[in-house]
Amino acid sequence: MLTLPCSAEAADLARIRSSGTLKLGFSTNTPGLLTQEGQKINGFAVELMGLIAKEMKVKTVSWKKVATQEGLLKDLGAGTFDAVFDARLPQVLSDVDQSAPLGCTGGVLFARPGGPSTQAGLKGAKIAMTTNDPYFNYIRNLPFEKNVNVFPTSDKGLLAFLLGSVDVLLLDRFDALKMYKKVGPEKLQVSPLLWSQPMYMVVKSGPDKEVTAAINAALKKIQANGTYAALSKKYFTQDVRCTE
Repeated sequence: MLTLPCSAEAADLARIRSSGTLKLGFSTNTPGLLTQEGQKINGFAVELMGLIAKEMKVKTVSWKKVATQEGLLKDLGAGTFDAVFDARLPQVLSDVDQSAPLGCTGGVLFARPGGPSTQAGLKGAKIAMTTNDPYFNYIRNLPFEKNVNVFPTSDKGLLAFLLGSVDVLLLDRFDALKMYKKVGPEKLQVSPLLWSQPMYMVVKSGPDKEVTAAINAALKKIQANGTYAALSKKYFTQDVRCTE
């Protein structure tokens, strides 16, 4: 469990509204979700938080990339950011509030049309993955014989899949959906999530949790009126909210 430094006060909604800017940080480039290219930061999370800020009556949103997740949390604790978001943040943190999930990532199967789309479908299939893949142990521990082809990088695993030497590639949901959008359903299919990993806005904890509550209320409204689904499909071709 990681603990934030407690030198700064918690984010305060009135202060944020008065400043006119919701200050957000992130660390990991995740294609489609949140990326920095040069000076421009864009993606699904950027547009979503812009809509959430508008519902919170905050005029603008600023994003800043930090080199590491540890540095990101340190800056949150120091008051540099009002909240942070990152696909690679630990699931268990202390001294913070976590918003409702902005979306769910997790492992999916990337295959040709008619190929494996469930965990059971991996039996007898040639599976490509990398040694540093966070899902490596998950696949290794499935209770049946596997034909796992381990590659040193995800690019080499993808090349093997595209050349036809493996049947299925295990990928993070957002990596797979970004690629799927480019190539299309005629050549590729993306499975439902094999397992879910919710992604939250992380806010410096306060006694009344009003910033977290405001984010949650805005997110709930955006999800209910169809805006969230439309934005999800714009970036990923499917709704990426958590369903559990």
